[in-house]
Amino acid sequence: MSCKGLSVQTVNGNSEISAYSGEIADTGKVLSDIKRLQVAFPRQSPEFFNILSERIIANGFTGERLEDAIDYVIDNFAYKELNISDVIRFDRKVKLYTYREVSDLVTAGKASFDDFEIREIEGKTFRIKKSDQL
Repeated sequence: MSCKGLSVQTVNGNSEISAYSGEIADTGKVLSDIKRLQVAFPRQSPEFFNILSERIIANGFTGERLEDAIDYVIDNFAYKELNISDVIRFDRKVKLYTYREVSDLVTAGKASFDDFEIREIEGKTFRIKKSDQL
């Protein structure tokens, strides 16, 4: 199975990819979710929300990622002033495994080959745990 439009990131030697791979949020979705933030954070300026909307679109948020990011900020924000990065940096990642990493887990008795699916991303073959949704 091939995963188009997703990019692999390497963090601390581990490859990962965003778990959000659906349709990019349309303008209506962005506006309705931004409205929820405006209600939750009424002291923020309209200009703040305009820039946030632009950054959400520029960062290619899916509708699901946008909704999860807004929910996360509303549920967990503990500081005095909201920053654009508090929303933009939200993402759920899925670890990508090489064949060797999976083999090592299987050899150590920590996993089975049946626990993984093969995915082609950016022309490379990776494995992901079936329990991780992509």
